[in-house]
Amino acid sequence: MGNKKRNWVSASDAGRASFCPHHLELKHKGSKPSASAKAARTRGDNAHDELNKAAEDKRCFVASHLYGIDHGKTVLLRRFRDRHLTEKWYGQWSIGVYYALSPALVDIARRVKVVDWVLRLTVNGIIKRISEK
Repeated sequence: MGNKKRNWVSASDAGRASFCPHHLELKHKGSKPSASAKAARTRGDNAHDELNKAAEDKRCFVASHLYGIDHGKTVLLRRFRDRHLTEKWYGQWSIGVYYALSPALVDIARRVKVVDWVLRLTVNGIIKRISEK
């Protein structure tokens, strides 16, 4: 290979280049971004963080396994989590326990049909109670 230097481009730089075609060229030349460019980047970073947060909120392992990630029942449970459980310490604790245990529970349910059946029965009961309120 010799001593040939390779110019690697990070994924972040590639993404920025999609918004500013001259990003890599300017970076290579040592140019500094303007105040308005810095402000635009901050807005973009904040929007990106919000998007990641929204995507993260789609976690609902058991309901996604039982019904599908965007099924109405899954959405109802997710909404209940976000609007009610996150507001109380015991709800936050419950969410933490759920996220710790549910991936393994879903893995078992995929292999053992009776566990899958019990999960469906339990979650349907929870959905019925939530829907009644």
